Amino acid sequence: MANALDGAVARAEADAPTCTRRALDLRHDRLIIFSDLHRGARNAADDFRHTERAYRAALAYYLRLGHTLVVLGDAEELWEERPQAVLEAYRETFALEAQFHRDGRYVRVWGNHDDAWQFEDSVRRYLQPVYGSSPLHVHEAVLLDVNEGTERLGRLFLVHGHQGDAKSDSWSWFSRYVIRYLWRPYQRLTQVRANTPATRYDLRHRLNRAMYLWAEQQTKLVLIAGHTHNPVFRSMSHAEQVEQELLRFEAQVPMPHSRDEIQEHALLLSRLEWVRTDAQEALRQANGVTFAKPCYFNTGCCSYDDGDITGIEVIDGEIRLVRWPDDAREPRPHILARDSLRGVLSAC
Repeated sequence: MANALDGAVARAEADAPTCTRRALDLRHDRLIIFSDLHRGARNAADDFRHTERAYRAALAYYLRLGHTLVVLGDAEELWEERPQAVLEAYRETFALEAQFHRDGRYVRVWGNHDDAWQFEDSVRRYLQPVYGSSPLHVHEAVLLDVNEGTERLGRLFLVHGHQGDAKSDSWSWFSRYVIRYLWRPYQRLTQVRANTPATRYDLRHRLNRAMYLWAEQQTKLVLIAGHTHNPVFRSMSHAEQVEQELLRFEAQVPMPHSRDEIQEHALLLSRLEWVRTDAQEALRQANGVTFAKPCYFNTGCCSYDDGDITGIEVIDGEIRLVRWPDDAREPRPHILARDSLRGVLSAC
């Protein structure tokens, strides 16, 4: 994976035709980064049916607030479906994305499940008519030079994250055959929903470990990826984020006395056990690696079984991990973790 990511960042640094390099003004620019929608044909094999409502609500919100939408790969499930079937199944969702594109606030990266978009003729044939007359480019990677005024702070490297993963990259032709002709008919018949990166924690840890170790070797660079379906913030898993929140509370309120303090402490403890059980083990324990440098972030995905989606915001000088909907199941973002982007880049 390291060699593949080295190649991708080199192409992005050179602003090669397959990649793009842009400036990001920390004071003014706003980003929302989503990945892994896996839009299908609205059948029993379609992982996006349950999350469409949250995703469309999020797009309406970010469109009005002036964010640039970055779709970080696997937007369509083209290992299972033909492009036209997906485009027809989700006309309204594509229409919302097209508004970002018309405003010049849309960035697309291709992943392993929608790698057809690496070919310009496929983009022109299928996507261009949907997104409008303004030329649409789908990139392998995006490199953002982060500035605050005239001060250069570092770089954000945005890539799907499958590069160098044998099953998703080198052997994708075989994986695609198995999914389209064996797994999809079985899934449509039984309505069983399963997504390997979202349920196989050993696989998630292996891929996250590889991406972290690559990013750790870079200077003033933060890697933002998708692919694993596992949200990561500051190189920490969700369980570690809740653990940090609990430690901060206990430092501020070492001896909870009031009813509200005890209630808040109890809720933090319950949240920690909830996510620990789901994650099985903290990300930092994977393969004996300590994830100390805040150089790796992961969007999670937009195809969770419960209808939730997660993404990464960059706004007002901060980088945030957000979930839609919020805890009350209302259509608004819930901030799972946040930090100063300047501070994160400085620590890298």
